[in-house]
Amino acid sequence: MMNRKKDSKQEHDAGVISDEVEGQTPDAARLQEELERARVREDELLRAVAELTNVNRRRKQDMDQVVLFAQEALVRDLLPILDDIDRALTASKAREGDAFHSGLLLIRDRLWQILEKEGLTPIEAKGAAFDPELHDAVAQQPAKEHPAGTVLEVVVPGYRFRGRVLRHAQVVVAAPRVEESSS
Repeated sequence: MMNRKKDSKQEHDAGVISDEVEGQTPDAARLQEELERARVREDELLRAVAELTNVNRRRKQDMDQVVLFAQEALVRDLLPILDDIDRALTASKAREGDAFHSGLLLIRDRLWQILEKEGLTPIEAKGAAFDPELHDAVAQQPAKEHPAGTVLEVVVPGYRFRGRVLRHAQVVVAAPRVEESSS
């Protein structure tokens, strides 16, 4: 019986010695493994936090886009009303100073202030060179005093909303000059 205990102790001591030969005791090896598992777990957690941060950032960007498109759609729907008010003002030009005309001006100014605050800006077209990114040509007209491609008249005003073209300006453009041929 004593021999068995002695043999068992010797085997244990031999195992400890062989582990020490490798440079670590069994406790140190176990701690090293736990430390490695903890590092792996920490890495996984950091990746999960980074992924969650990215998902939240993408979700916020998507929500901002949805809000922008909703606002853009609302402003686009209000533009015909602004056009109608402008036409009514033009038609009532002879009634300047009249309460009706003054009321229309107040309504237009108030609507314009709200739209401008939200990011609507007019596209300045008259007298500018035709730009297909900003203008839709609805007609050409000969003009001796303007070079070809110059916007002569704005038929329907164009607008940008927060830097993007919301509606192209519909314009009349100066036609290329036709040289008179000698007969």
